[in-house]
Amino acid sequence: MKMLFTDHLRDKLKERLSQPLLGWQAQQHMATEMHRNSRHRIPPNALHAGVLILLYPGAERQLAFPLIRRPQYDGAHSGQIAFPGGKVEPEDGTIVDTALRETKEEIGVSVEATQVVGQLSDLYIPVSRFVVSPVVAFTKTSPAYQPEPAEVAEVLDMSVQDFLNPDNRSVRQITARGVHLEAPAYLINKEVIWGATAMILAEFFAILKEINE
Repeated sequence: MKMLFTDHLRDKLKERLSQPLLGWQAQQHMATEMHRNSRHRIPPNALHAGVLILLYPGAERQLAFPLIRRPQYDGAHSGQIAFPGGKVEPEDGTIVDTALRETKEEIGVSVEATQVVGQLSDLYIPVSRFVVSPVVAFTKTSPAYQPEPAEVAEVLDMSVQDFLNPDNRSVRQITARGVHLEAPAYLINKEVIWGATAMILAEFFAILKEINE
């Protein structure tokens, strides 16, 4: 099944995202034990963040999107691969505003609200106490990145097609902040994508498969 960037796909995805989402039913396929144990334990003081899945035409118009590698720092997500995005600030009117503002700040790409086609299910990340809301948008041109070095070590262009190949999914031994765990993960171009990023992608890809059946 090839995933090509088309206006028809954008319209079908926008319609599907306006309907009830798959949530944990899809996310759980890439969940670690930590996520399974914490999904019903969201603290009242949890923080909120918005991230962006920015879809664009990659090589041969295959559906593509950027991920980022976080810099090494003394924090929960040091060096990990993630979506551009960040925490809600007082000036943000909506979670969409947060995702678009953070994308501009982190990778230098401006996305308008009119390019947004919807949102995926919220996901709680226990290690950082954030509830993350994924926003989905389309752009008809390949983004020109200007990453902010303090926030982004590298921008990684990803093809949806690679993630849909079952050979690129496995269970990996992960060490995070001194903790060793087994985690379902995607291995794409030697990059290991796991945790919340993989769980968000699992729901996204499940919805893509639905609308292409």
